[in-house]
Amino acid sequence: MEQANVYVQQIISMCIEYAPKVAMALFVLVVGWLVINYINRLVDASLKKSKFTTPEIQSFVHSIVNLGLKVLLVISVAGILGIETTSIVGILAAMGFAVGLALQGNLSNFAAGVLILVMRPFKVSDEVKLQGKWLFVKEIQIFHTIFKEFDNTMLIIPNSMILSGTIQNLSTLPNRKMAVKVNVPYTEDFFKVKQLITDTVYAIPEIDSSIKPFMYLSDYGEHYIKLSLSFALDPKKYWVANPKVNEAVIKALYDNKIQVAYPTGVAYGEFGTPVVEVQGAEMRVN
Repeated sequence: MEQANVYVQQIISMCIEYAPKVAMALFVLVVGWLVINYINRLVDASLKKSKFTTPEIQSFVHSIVNLGLKVLLVISVAGILGIETTSIVGILAAMGFAVGLALQGNLSNFAAGVLILVMRPFKVSDEVKLQGKWLFVKEIQIFHTIFKEFDNTMLIIPNSMILSGTIQNLSTLPNRKMAVKVNVPYTEDFFKVKQLITDTVYAIPEIDSSIKPFMYLSDYGEHYIKLSLSFALDPKKYWVANPKVNEAVIKALYDNKIQVAYPTGVAYGEFGTPVVEVQGAEMRVN
């Protein structure tokens, strides 16, 4: 019984001794956490106002500031509780060294990530062609970049692999060209076809009608001319306009009974009508 009383007295003494420290530590932890959140908001607001930062840099700086402040807060709270902070710093340093060794193989990815953020060959939401794939930039991280594919799946590529290959950015210029290609037989009115396609495409609201189309004849075949017309539009509207243009051009050719030639074989015909293949130079449609 006397031994139990001794334990109780010791517990009471420890509570009296450490209660103020614990209360102070909890107070500092709560207030410090609120202050850190406030500082993070100030940093985010300052970065967003700056003309020299991008969403990628803002996210990176935010994570560094947030982590650094929280580490300092934990060390401060430990000091209030009487824990030797030098040992905590030593542990953190050792952990940092171990992490550095574990990530030494990713140093090239880290360097490539910094170069992407600085050189900006692309930015978030850009459409790019990379490694034979057509991709949209979803997120740029320090070791790798996340892309979204057309089937709404994510593709993660290490940054070093990105910079080691060719990058085709389809969103960087103010205007993007959409080409309409048609094989026009020599028997068809070439200028009529050209004007018909131009009027049809200009009727699509996403197409910039203030810019004249660029026309070129890519080839004079034995039986037809390869006609190509390029129209300008906002890069962000490309995939909205693409199906509209294709459908509108096909409908216009069909409604106006325009004959088009097929790239293989000796055959041509109107949209929606049977095609008769002829072996000789003469070509006719039933």
